[in-house]
Amino acid sequence: MAIVGGLDIHRKQLTFDWVDEQNDKWERGRIAPADREHLADWLTRFDPTTTGSVEFAMEGCTGWRYIAEEMDKAGVTAHLAEPADTSVLRGPKRRAKTDKADAKLLRELLAAGRLPECYIPPSQVLEWRALLELYQDLRSQHTGWAQRIQSVCFHQGTTAPRLPVVSGPETTAALVTSGAEGVGQLPVA
Repeated sequence: MAIVGGLDIHRKQLTFDWVDEQNDKWERGRIAPADREHLADWLTRFDPTTTGSVEFAMEGCTGWRYIAEEMDKAGVTAHLAEPADTSVLRGPKRRAKTDKADAKLLRELLAAGRLPECYIPPSQVLEWRALLELYQDLRSQHTGWAQRIQSVCFHQGTTAPRLPVVSGPETTAALVTSGAEGVGQLPVA
């Protein structure tokens, strides 16, 4: 590997640690804010056609998907580490864990070939998973929202209609026609 690095992911920042052993270069820092635009801009420094292979490891936590997608666009190979197995390889903590230490550990595990890797599914499979997870969340919250609407209607002195859909124009119309005074003005969407 020409360039190997680790990336610690957080909502506000990405902490990186990478080494180019061929050119004897090492860099550590952070990308803030942690979004596609700033990451894509940062990745432009790695041109695989001139530097050779560029590989980064990151833990499989919230946010890894967009990072892997941006790395793929830039020609950088993304490696996804299993968080629990990575923690075991870190060993018992002797001092406070930091983002810099996490990024360095990921880099070292990748360079040594000891990174506990996870499979990164194709983008279509990731999209299906995201949609199914959203659908599941909406289904599990449907009852709670329906009960909340019934409670508000009862508090207003009316009965709530049977609601097939929790939000949308049909629900707003059903609430207005049920005689719930003032409820029609509430944003339901």
